[in-house]
Amino acid sequence: MNLELRKFHPSEYERMAQIRNSIFSDNPMSSQELRAFDESFDPKYYRQRYSCFNLTTEDLVAFGSIGHMAWSFHPQRFAGGIMVDETSQNKGVGRFVYEKLLSFLAELRATELLATVKEGMPVAASFVEKRGFKELERTSQSTLDPAKVNVSNLPPYFEKASGAGIEISSLSRELELDLNCYRKLYELNMTLMREVVEPRPYTPISYEQWVSFDMKDRSILPDAYAIAKHGPQYVGLSTVRKLDKEPHGLHQLLTGVQKEYRGKGIAMAMKLKVVEYAQQNGYNKIRTENSSLNKEMLGINAKLGFQRGPAWITYSKKLA
Repeated sequence: MNLELRKFHPSEYERMAQIRNSIFSDNPMSSQELRAFDESFDPKYYRQRYSCFNLTTEDLVAFGSIGHMAWSFHPQRFAGGIMVDETSQNKGVGRFVYEKLLSFLAELRATELLATVKEGMPVAASFVEKRGFKELERTSQSTLDPAKVNVSNLPPYFEKASGAGIEISSLSRELELDLNCYRKLYELNMTLMREVVEPRPYTPISYEQWVSFDMKDRSILPDAYAIAKHGPQYVGLSTVRKLDKEPHGLHQLLTGVQKEYRGKGIAMAMKLKVVEYAQQNGYNKIRTENSSLNKEMLGINAKLGFQRGPAWITYSKKLA
């Protein structure tokens, strides 16, 4: 193919969503979700997408990206991604985009490049491994049908949490009760994220960046977002979003409890609160992701009946 790589244009989000969803059909995203994700980044972080065209046909056949990771920031560490249209795979397009991205990374003096591959995609795994990438970690993806959860058959986690003086509230309720809700949630998020077991240290983000990522996310569900309280103090949370491409599905992101409050059934109580919300509002799927290193949360998910699916595998390559 006669190929050319150009800087991404916002008019191409729909085409990017098409290619992405043909590859990751079990994790579809809308063009609006992709755009919102990009626009939520603080400009101080480097982030650039590229579009690859077949000049013979003028077809847009692939996308590439490189950028900083706000949650694990180092000025010379970047995450990269390549997505090639299924009809153009195995024709040298991925190699072309990759070599172009490497040249851009050299100009940025990058020292490390991270890439993510979905488990069960041997061609993609072979592509990165042949180029010197080494596996760092696996993030398990699990799904739950809330209708299959019989809350009455589970131990009385709500009573256990309540006995410890814990109330399970929601984001919508706390926004009405507490003018400092955002600030308290931000501080709790930063505390919890520092304790998440990751191969790279977590770097705190600014309050403004967190608000952009979390509170201004168009898909957030305040009624489903669970918050554990001890008096006025926020001690746990479980973030929940809706999915554009799966209108009857929920995406449960960070669920965590402060160290000194663990072992009191709080995490399970918040998870059950989300299940209850799903049952009452006609949702038939809850999706979540957890690092394979996070044994405690994986155990909680297993008790609820979450079914493990293909993992996301993170690879790292050291650059000169």
